[in-house]
Amino acid sequence: MTKHKLPAVWMRAGTSKGLFIKREHLPVDQTKWIEPLLAAMGADSRQLNGVGGATSTTSKVAVVGKSAMEGVDVDYTFAQVSVGGEKVDFSGNCGNIASGVGPFAIQEGLVQQVKNGETKVHVRIFNTNTERIIIETVEVDDNGHVQEVGNYAMPGLHGITGSEVKVAFANPAGSMTGQLFPTSNPWDYLTISATETGCKPFTVRATLLDVANPFILVDASTLPFELQDSKRDDALYLSLVESIRREGAVRMGLAHYIEAAAQVRGTPKIAFLWSAPDDKANIRVRSFSMGKPHPSLQLTGAVCLGAGMCLPDTVPSRLANLAKRIGDKQELPTPSRTPSPVSLTGKQMLNHYATQTVKIEHPSGLIEVEVVTQYSLGNEGAQIQVERCIVSRTARRLFEGNIYFYL
Repeated sequence: MTKHKLPAVWMRAGTSKGLFIKREHLPVDQTKWIEPLLAAMGADSRQLNGVGGATSTTSKVAVVGKSAMEGVDVDYTFAQVSVGGEKVDFSGNCGNIASGVGPFAIQEGLVQQVKNGETKVHVRIFNTNTERIIIETVEVDDNGHVQEVGNYAMPGLHGITGSEVKVAFANPAGSMTGQLFPTSNPWDYLTISATETGCKPFTVRATLLDVANPFILVDASTLPFELQDSKRDDALYLSLVESIRREGAVRMGLAHYIEAAAQVRGTPKIAFLWSAPDDKANIRVRSFSMGKPHPSLQLTGAVCLGAGMCLPDTVPSRLANLAKRIGDKQELPTPSRTPSPVSLTGKQMLNHYATQTVKIEHPSGLIEVEVVTQYSLGNEGAQIQVERCIVSRTARRLFEGNIYFYL
């Protein structure tokens, strides 16, 4: 075996931590990244022989390099390194890790030199996983250095504040499937067979939505008894969650069959939704990552759920409305293949923009998402698009140097 050296930075970005690596320090062929990334993070179940933290939120990698695209500063590729599974998943993006890309790019000189007197820098990022643009607004000091210290507090850090990084996902719909609603429906029924779980067959109601990342957003009130406890995380519970996720993957066209869906744990992702119990939030969520409960909520999950709350007839939009009408047990109508905004007239819908800020409660606190939607009239009738979703994070450089590993 040969000893290798890999220059890298370890950063906390949002509620995740991971390696930030310059594109130039990895092989040109992306398929040859897998072995060095596994070795660097640690391929064992506790990642003791690498720098990974043995959880899905601390086993992440961002590869960043100057972009050749006009109007784009850097290209960013996200890699989810499995813990003990010897796999590296490039299928989706991580919004939390993405929030560190702007600061990293400035610190590493990958963006145009900051002009004197600027207090904020807008970094345009192309995420290669989803082929979407992310625009980050990063605060800098008088010398053009990234300002890490600040007063912005975000849930999941328990009292730790920092400088606000605004992360705007531009035109985030269709990140992997090419469609806002991969099934053409604002919501669907998913039936899980007994053979997959060892339990009785059951059916859940879910919105299959692809915004920033594809998500299966499940109405928790339709879950079977075995899944009603929102704090469970035993093997049976997680196997049932995974069964729903796999069925959703097939329905979204991300896998041809259930067995194939089992091979890609990173996408689609899955989350359970409840009406919020009070006025502090619009909805309550419990999401899952790589087969385990997420300690808070993926940033792309917040973006996808926030968008879903602002779209007509979806599970999240209905549950958000129910939060304001305690005790209302209104049933969802039969799925419509052409969801359209019914509250606007034809003239009003012509290039009409709507901006809403929604609040999502997750296990670590609250997150706000600003959602901009566009309504328009076309040859196919009324159309709705998610124009932009904006969230705020903080990020901090923890250490820099070289990782040594053997291959």
